[in-house]
Amino acid sequence: MAIDIKSMVKLDTIMKLPLPKKLMVLAGINALLVAAVYYLLLGPGYIEVKVQETALEEVLVKLESDKEIARDIPKYQKEKADLEKQLKIALEQLPNKKEIEGLLQSISDTAVDVGLVIELFKPGKEVIKGFYAEVPINMNVSGPYDAVYGFADGVGKLPRIVNISNITMKSVPQKKGAETLKPKLKSSFKVTTFRFISDEELKRIEKKKKNKKKK
Repeated sequence: MAIDIKSMVKLDTIMKLPLPKKLMVLAGINALLVAAVYYLLLGPGYIEVKVQETALEEVLVKLESDKEIARDIPKYQKEKADLEKQLKIALEQLPNKKEIEGLLQSISDTAVDVGLVIELFKPGKEVIKGFYAEVPINMNVSGPYDAVYGFADGVGKLPRIVNISNITMKSVPQKKGAETLKPKLKSSFKVTTFRFISDEELKRIEKKKKNKKKK
């Protein structure tokens, strides 16, 4: 874009001015020229540079964030492998449907072996929890306290997961004149074990639920 100086000022008028005023006018013209060059040529470029600098800063910030994530990938992979290992160990402790009967027999045998008399051994309804099911068993037993403790210790050593909860105990009155014996207790508690549910069985369970809802 050409700048017409003649249209801006009259040279004849300037030439007639005293030297100090001529210098002032020239300085003003130079200032106008510098401003015009800046706004017409340098200004848009400067703005574009600032825009690109901002974009570059954003890219650098994202790049640094991505680098941090990349540095953590081995850590995440190790955590994933550890979790998979723990899951495998946990699954090995969950019996399948065929093995659950043997586990229930082992729990019953443990009670008898420590000297408890089983008065009730009643498996309850399974509670589905995704890939596994809780298998509750209501038990009533009688025997000395150390036998109850021995039972809890014994099921804790079984190769499967077995929990004992809701324990209640009450003493059994001894007959007068009877020999000194260990105090007997009547105890009741809930034994909970767990079994593994395969994908196929889980699908069948879900299918039955849907069919019941339709009816």
